[in-house]
Amino acid sequence: MTAKNYTSCISHDKHIGKVAAQAIIAAAVVAIPIIVFGGAIAPGLGVIALTAIIAYCRWWLYDRLICLGGDRCAVGWVGRIEPPSKKTLLDKFDTDLSVNLVLAPLIQPTLTQAQNDPVQGELLKSKFGLEVTPVDDTNFENIKAASLHVEFEGGGVYDLMIACLAALPFAVAATVVCAIPVVGWIACAILGAIAALITVIGIIAALLDTGDPNDVNPALGELHTNDVFGRGADILVVKGRWVYDSAHEGWNEIHPITHCQRIGEWSGSWWGTEFAPPHTREAIDRWCEKVTEAGSDETIHSQSQPVNTWTVHPVIDGCHDDGDPPPPIR
Repeated sequence: MTAKNYTSCISHDKHIGKVAAQAIIAAAVVAIPIIVFGGAIAPGLGVIALTAIIAYCRWWLYDRLICLGGDRCAVGWVGRIEPPSKKTLLDKFDTDLSVNLVLAPLIQPTLTQAQNDPVQGELLKSKFGLEVTPVDDTNFENIKAASLHVEFEGGGVYDLMIACLAALPFAVAATVVCAIPVVGWIACAILGAIAALITVIGIIAALLDTGDPNDVNPALGELHTNDVFGRGADILVVKGRWVYDSAHEGWNEIHPITHCQRIGEWSGSWWGTEFAPPHTREAIDRWCEKVTEAGSDETIHSQSQPVNTWTVHPVIDGCHDDGDPPPPIR
């Protein structure tokens, strides 16, 4: 399966800035109930509301994330899993499944400790003067650790944008024909209702289009976080686009995750795990190099060759990659 990816990142100098983003968000918050409850009655308002939501979606998908420097790899234990079902209000359309990853070789660091760590601290450091807020909540009260936010992308905001784009022509047409007495009013109501219906269907589809780790790696199954003692969580190696998320409080993250692999189980200490010792950059790089190698064009091409796609082992069926025909089956 392939990781979902509807977003793109933007360079820091082209980002619209926090004030403009807040205005777009505020307009979208007001717009959704206008469309759902008033689009058929006042299509002119529906046009304005749909435009506001489309602007919000475009900001969310194409301006919110600031590029920090291409794809990066990270290794850590799962401190917290944030499913889309736990989100509220406008954030409900953010259907990404998020994980807060406590980076190796740290156990329960503060943001300063995590940023200053020579192994993976760079992933959490500020760039371009952007203010980095600590992502430091884990699943259990009084257990906090500065983490790297990593996300399996869902299609909620993208689906909402497509629905609004589809509804907009009907809302515009309704606004125009509303000026025609009697017959126009009937057509206006019908067109406005169609626009509202498309939007409602889009809202439902958007909320159901959630991020799933198994889109990235079907072998992952369910991800596990720590128990009350900080034990039992998955140790993951992830790879994806390294960005700054300018929404929320603002932090660095990997978004979207394009590769994820479970490589061990957290036992409260890095020593004694399959990953030990993780105290050097070289230890991290070994995993990251293998991840890159596994996803390379050369590897994918090799895996697609007939010699590597057998079902019955060549020793059993007599098939060899030497150019000669196989011996007769006896």
